[in-house]
Amino acid sequence: MSKEGRSVRSVLPVSFFVQIVLVALLLFPSIVHSEIRDFYDQAHYSKTFDEMRNYRIFLPRDYNTGGKYYPVIYWFHGFSGRHTGEQYENGQVFLPEMLEFAQNNDVIIVKWDGFVEEDYSRFYGGAPYAVRDMESTMDFGSYFLELVAHTDSTFRTLDDRQHRAVSGLSMGGFMSLYISGRYPDMIGSASAFNPAHEFLVGPPNKKALYKHVNHVRNHEHSAIRLVKASGDYIGQYHDELHEVYARTHEVDYEFSLDEYHRHWITSIGETWGFHMKEFDNVGLMAHPKSWSYDTVWDEFSVWGYDFKVENKKAGFVCLRDVGRDYFRITARQYCPDGPPALDQTIHITTAPYYGNKKTYRIMDYSHADGSVVFFEIKSTADGRLNITLNGLGHDISVMNPGKHVRAPVLLPVCKSGTPIVETEIEEHLSLRLINTCDVTARNTQVTLSSNYPTVEIEGETVVIESMAPGEIVDLSDKFGMKFVSSDGDFSHVRLDMHIVFDGWHGSDETIDVKVLPSPLIAPDSIVILDGRTHSFTKFRQAGNQGGGAMYEREVTEGTGNGNGIAEPGEEITVWVRTVQGLDALDKNSWHRTKVYSKSPYVTETQDMNENKERSFTGVKDHTSAVKISDDCPNGSKIKLFLRNESYTFYWAPDKRYGKELLYQAMHFFRYHVTGHTLSVGE
Repeated sequence: MSKEGRSVRSVLPVSFFVQIVLVALLLFPSIVHSEIRDFYDQAHYSKTFDEMRNYRIFLPRDYNTGGKYYPVIYWFHGFSGRHTGEQYENGQVFLPEMLEFAQNNDVIIVKWDGFVEEDYSRFYGGAPYAVRDMESTMDFGSYFLELVAHTDSTFRTLDDRQHRAVSGLSMGGFMSLYISGRYPDMIGSASAFNPAHEFLVGPPNKKALYKHVNHVRNHEHSAIRLVKASGDYIGQYHDELHEVYARTHEVDYEFSLDEYHRHWITSIGETWGFHMKEFDNVGLMAHPKSWSYDTVWDEFSVWGYDFKVENKKAGFVCLRDVGRDYFRITARQYCPDGPPALDQTIHITTAPYYGNKKTYRIMDYSHADGSVVFFEIKSTADGRLNITLNGLGHDISVMNPGKHVRAPVLLPVCKSGTPIVETEIEEHLSLRLINTCDVTARNTQVTLSSNYPTVEIEGETVVIESMAPGEIVDLSDKFGMKFVSSDGDFSHVRLDMHIVFDGWHGSDETIDVKVLPSPLIAPDSIVILDGRTHSFTKFRQAGNQGGGAMYEREVTEGTGNGNGIAEPGEEITVWVRTVQGLDALDKNSWHRTKVYSKSPYVTETQDMNENKERSFTGVKDHTSAVKISDDCPNGSKIKLFLRNESYTFYWAPDKRYGKELLYQAMHFFRYHVTGHTLSVGE
């Protein structure tokens, strides 16, 4: 029966309501009787989990007296929380605010339950959502779809993307951003209060670390609000995420910095008011002309496309600029700069754009070998195309016979993610354009510029007189760049490429680069592990009270003859000693590094993510194992750029946030970038 045909019905039987009143009085004794009637604790059967699952629902004041339909906000609780409340503040602060908002706004609020039995020691107290366990079979993404279907079929909801929102705190903030990014065609707006930074998601034993800063483009057509409390103990991670969202202009994004002294929920009315505003945004119902998407799943559907990956391993399928006529697809072992995922086959069924059984010419540019091939396929009766590819990276164009509908496309500038540039020398990035249309592109004009004052670009507008279909033109030597930077860590610069073709059509490409620090110092000391065992002095934080001490750690890593010299065919890790870490007590400690190199003889093979010392945030220290290729000549001098991280629990018990003293130590981190010339075989 359609929603318009359903009768308004009571939410709960009276006897069950009495039981809930008693439970609510026990849990929340400060709430007056008149308020309790405005929320209900319910359960429904989940096919995903094969069990009953709980949720709490808040209804508008006039829900039972009218026939109106309402938008929905789904709330995701944080660590140790449940659907009945948050462990923080014992629910005494947040619940009244939630009740007040529900009573004074035309909206339904659903608090779902992230309970995982084996991860909770009591009703409150545990890690929800199964995002820390590599082997867990619980998929709260699939369950979210069930909860939405149940809510829409049970209550009077406006069941479309525009009127569906998610919001959450901490681990729930992570889930709010992750679920809305996983199902962007279902959720129009998302907000996160002090969200956790990264966790494991994906199929059992094939999970990958999902780090929000790497996947903000999943929200290209969503409205996002990030809320940071000034005294939040993991606030530096929120700053990092804010920086990436702020420069991703495709995302409708806003940020709030609230003066507050702890890891908690602030500005509920303002943030949920953001969702109320987006419920009136009819633009959220428009199907995007192009979109981008990253996922770890082996079967998924998004924006009318269906995907199935054979022989899926841990890692990501990454889609860029997917539209009717063109898309880019890659599979990486990890993001953002992992190597290609090998031996995978990706089956793609497009949206129904193409008419009944029509023949189309397809152009396929292969990232693996640079080849361009053409082939023909016929659309299905419902207008879809079925395309099968490997996971090594492809630019796919659906040719539109006789029409030039699109500017030449900039091919990937760097195979392993964001390009790294040095200072004080002239750099030439790999700038290659491909004509993905079925007619010759004529009089293509290309300019390169930047609004950043830290880069100078040499080179006039380049004119390409003609480009045949599938032709690639290399402009790498046409534009020279010189960069300046400060010391310490990489700095960010954005380049803007403007392409005009056929005299008036235009498009823009952006190129983000990492600029090495200047001066680029050598590490204080360096150790190569190539299958050998070594003992390192490291720093361990004491925890929330700050401080710490040095300790010894024995490590066996790499594969090779174990002589401590990088040689052809060996996999190595690189350790450096940092004279002074971020913590005042962290002196002369050793760190495994993230290794970057422009050399074709060096390939990163592993993202060696480990828990940070004493950190309970779930955030990892990401470092590298790299392989020296078999054909690397002995005696080769290879530039390596090495990045390691130090961190601290900074405790300043006399510091105030607003009127309140600092509640717990702040968790800060700092990157250290050094340069080293590796002598292979020496």
